[in-house]
Amino acid sequence: MTGRPRIVVHVADDGTVSAETVDVVGDACLDYVAVLEDLLDARTVHSGYTADHQRVARRAYEVEPDVDRL
Repeated sequence: MTGRPRIVVHVADDGTVSAETVDVVGDACLDYVAVLEDLLDARTVHSGYTADHQRVARRAYEVEPDVDRL
């Protein structure tokens, strides 16, 4: 992942609320739908996947190869 997972929430002048997950990969984004509905006391009218849905989660750690770089 390129950054910390976060939710960006937009509130329009008419009170309409929209939200988008950023740096949440795969189906993990679906977990946020219920959380947002509970927090906002609302129901989802429309949802869709972002490009992050297709990305594969990288491990929290990466092993550096045991070689000297030239």
